[in-house]
Amino acid sequence: MTRVSVWAYPWDLHDIGLDTALDRVAQAGGDCVSLATSYHAGRFLQPGNPRRRVYFPQDGTVYYRLDPTRWKGRTIRALQADVVAAEGDYLAALVDRRNAGGLQVSCWTVCLHNTRLGMAHPDHVMRTAHGDPHFYALCPGSPAARDYVATLVREVAEVYAPDRIELETPEFMGFSHGFHHEKDGLGLTPEEDFLLGLCFCDHCRQAATSAGVPFDEARVRVVELLDAAFARALPQRSFPDFPAAGLAAFDAEPALAAFLRWRPQAVTELVAQVAAEVPGATELAVIDYDGSWTGGLDIAALAPHLGGALYCAYFAAPAQIGALLAPVKAALGPGKQLSAGLQVFHPNLADAQDLAARVAAAKACADGLNFYNLGLVPPARLAWIHDALRLA
Repeated sequence: MTRVSVWAYPWDLHDIGLDTALDRVAQAGGDCVSLATSYHAGRFLQPGNPRRRVYFPQDGTVYYRLDPTRWKGRTIRALQADVVAAEGDYLAALVDRRNAGGLQVSCWTVCLHNTRLGMAHPDHVMRTAHGDPHFYALCPGSPAARDYVATLVREVAEVYAPDRIELETPEFMGFSHGFHHEKDGLGLTPEEDFLLGLCFCDHCRQAATSAGVPFDEARVRVVELLDAAFARALPQRSFPDFPAAGLAAFDAEPALAAFLRWRPQAVTELVAQVAAEVPGATELAVIDYDGSWTGGLDIAALAPHLGGALYCAYFAAPAQIGALLAPVKAALGPGKQLSAGLQVFHPNLADAQDLAARVAAAKACADGLNFYNLGLVPPARLAWIHDALRLA
């Protein structure tokens, strides 16, 4: 394995103590820490944190010391989290340890999933076919959103020189799992959930129209499909082959099909712009997952701009992992690093033997492993990682 990393939050490194936290990672078999460098809000139960057992992170902030001069004049600007001033720059601390012979450092970087920025910049968020904003999701087609992500990555790469930068959510976010207290009394079918997650903002309109894509026809058709769904007493499948058939499920809708096949271009252009800002010594990886194509992630198109991908196989049984990783490895092509992300959450993960089986399946195809997450699981469960690496 080229790299075995454990995802971690800076507040956990602070509360556990940096030396103790790094010892836990190393004893588990890790040689890298994937530190949250920019992150969103949430409510976290933290059995691995001795002080903040339940924690609500500050929404949409970055966890390193910002250089205000880099952000001057930009439409969308990063905000340094309050804990950086109060508790220290743990990215800098990790890099210092790395430079002295310690663990490698990977920057876990949330790109477009940012409700704080979405609320502040409604002209740059994803919008439904009806025009409603998805405040939790900046649009990858927005030049200002692209500039925000590129500036963020450039600052981290130039100032800290991490071994890897992991890009999370550079794609179009879907309708589900974006906000909090989400309510759906309709009972959305898979295709309706997908259609609600398509972006029809002005930035997408301009880019798609310039590319000859029938944007307005596609938007009107999505409105018709959703309005019909909203009028029914009970859910009814309109595209029963979705998602198994992929985008081909919509081939009978020419305008919509053309729009859907154009859509990944915006994501690829964003990642290409970001990649141009990363020095060669730092590997740039995108975080991938089952169904990422619904958000416009096209690994084959992204591969020329990446050093690799990190595929999260959290919910896959051991027998399924190889089938999920193999096409990603093939799409990346030679010379690119594929890491497998594995969750150490119960009850999805039964026990140490279950983890060992998943690690063994992943190692057959992946070049590295990432384990989720230092503070979110009991310290005793980290021993499962050590045993799994030894047995696999």
